Amino acid sequence: MPDTLAMLSDGELAQELDHVPGSTDPGAAVLRRGPIADRIRGVLNGLDVGFRAILVIALVIQLAIVLTGIVSRFWFDESLLWADEAAKLFLSLTAFVGGALAFRARHHTTVEFLTGRFSPRWRASVAVGIDALILVAATVVGYVSLDLLSISATSNTPILDINAAWLVLPLTVGMALVALFAIERLVYFHALSVVVPALVMVALLVGIVYAISVVPSLHFDNGTALAVMLVAFLLAVLLGLPVSYAMLLGSLMFLLISGVAPLIAAAQNTFDGTGNFVLLTLPFFIWAGLIMEKGGISLRLVRFAMTLVGHMRGGLLQVAVLTIYMVSGISGSKIADVVAVGSVLRRELKKQGYRPEQGAAVLASSAAMSETIPPSLAMLVLGSVAPISIGTLFIAGLLPAAVIASLLMVLNYVLSRRDNMASVPRATAAELLRATGGAVLPLVMPVIMVIGIRFGVATPTEVSSVAVLYGLILAFAIYRAVGLKTLYQIAVESCLLAGMVLFIIAAAFSFAWTLTAANLPANLAMVLHSIGDNRIVFTLGSIVLLIVVGSLLEGLPALIILGPLLMPMASQYGIDIIHYSMIMILAMGVGIFIPPIGIGFYVSCTVSESRLEATSKAMLPYLAVLIIGVLVVAFVPWFTLAVPRLVQGH
Repeated sequence: MPDTLAMLSDGELAQELDHVPGSTDPGAAVLRRGPIADRIRGVLNGLDVGFRAILVIALVIQLAIVLTGIVSRFWFDESLLWADEAAKLFLSLTAFVGGALAFRARHHTTVEFLTGRFSPRWRASVAVGIDALILVAATVVGYVSLDLLSISATSNTPILDINAAWLVLPLTVGMALVALFAIERLVYFHALSVVVPALVMVALLVGIVYAISVVPSLHFDNGTALAVMLVAFLLAVLLGLPVSYAMLLGSLMFLLISGVAPLIAAAQNTFDGTGNFVLLTLPFFIWAGLIMEKGGISLRLVRFAMTLVGHMRGGLLQVAVLTIYMVSGISGSKIADVVAVGSVLRRELKKQGYRPEQGAAVLASSAAMSETIPPSLAMLVLGSVAPISIGTLFIAGLLPAAVIASLLMVLNYVLSRRDNMASVPRATAAELLRATGGAVLPLVMPVIMVIGIRFGVATPTEVSSVAVLYGLILAFAIYRAVGLKTLYQIAVESCLLAGMVLFIIAAAFSFAWTLTAANLPANLAMVLHSIGDNRIVFTLGSIVLLIVVGSLLEGLPALIILGPLLMPMASQYGIDIIHYSMIMILAMGVGIFIPPIGIGFYVSCTVSESRLEATSKAMLPYLAVLIIGVLVVAFVPWFTLAVPRLVQGH
């Protein structure tokens, strides 16, 4: 399993945050020690700590800029015109430097469907190969980014009048850090007997690609280059290469073997992937979600859900579904929702006789359902790559999620009745009142967010900054659940998680550009037309495609890559774009949590302490219900469009 904080309970999360940066990889075969080795690792640890502090300072400054902009606009009717340029610098810093630190902290999740079945020696060899490929990707992108840096240095930004090279510099620094951390892994955490053969194999593969690139007569045509690149990309992902680096390598490989464009195109498009101002909502919503969860919000919402549905058949399973629905309105990360709710319910599920795999299956299916509940990161990312109103997406997603949640709760009832699971007494009026009082303040935040964005009171970025401020007030001032040290740790963790997400987005932009350069949109259209040129076939094909690609690419890259390709097609078939967005997001959500490949599925098993095989079996009826739910939403547009039409008055 990948060592990611998203997989830890609240207590384990606190312990992990207290670890020295760059602490020993628990799965490492070797950790070399000695005066020189310790000194080098001390330097790397110092870089880690220093850059973490820089990221936190940048995060706080960016929050202050956005909040100041809100005050300036509402009270003085003036906008901070330079805020957009400041945001671009912050996003670049977070994506590339934060992404590099997230790599060292092993936040980048991997698929272990194949490698989990390998022998220990083969797993070690594959791990060396993965680290070597990451080193190659970082070195090449970092090297060509120097040219991009040189070109950018010839111009200044229009408002702040700072050298544009400052915006690109984080890409170069980030790639240098990734290269250093990859070398650290190769030198310190692998036995020499494993490293040498694996490096020879990687060097051979890199040499073949380079040889093709330098001999024009060996270049592949676009179709062949695309096919070779996609096969290599999928194999690398299935062998455990983090999807962000697999996309970078895929882009580089296509450019080398096709000769379509110089390698600087990969660096340019990776950098451009962080340039959209709306992406600023991602680190803020991640920060707000972590603050609220560490502040005891999850426990309050679980208690509230218990008083509402705990007495039903399958009571705790019903509580899990309802709590995920509510918690999703606070945290944009559905993986974080699984951890927050699962860590609270795990012991109680065991105490009341539920099997661990039951809890894991319900957590996974509920999180897949909740992808359309604002502030969903999937909605924010889709809104950044397509001309869609994020406010309309926010209100459109509530009812589709409610439909699937209802179906899941019916399934819980049926399965619990079949297994003759006992029910608990209904909560008293006093218990309901007390639990409601504890849940009111946390539930105010998603209401403010949806209303603020939909009615144009504030932009998504402004609302996300207010969410951070609101979370700080609740957790620090009202509940007093966190102290200053914990707040700093939460800010660090927010920067790392945001860095991981933004780096994935940046790499996906480069990969999407590569697929476009390879004429994939035209080829995809031809395939869909050949299958059947009608709306129903297109919709079904989209669902299958998003589920499969979403399971392989951790979700968000699937939307970045396929969204711009499929949405114009959907419009041609007369499908409403908001409705189609819900179809895409829900199908992608199912892919993330589908066994045995989906990353979210692994997280659910880890949190619930359940076995993969048993959970895969328990997941089957829930998976069937999820797919039925997606089909219902897909072919009954009313569920998506009813609320937006009601709000808009037509």
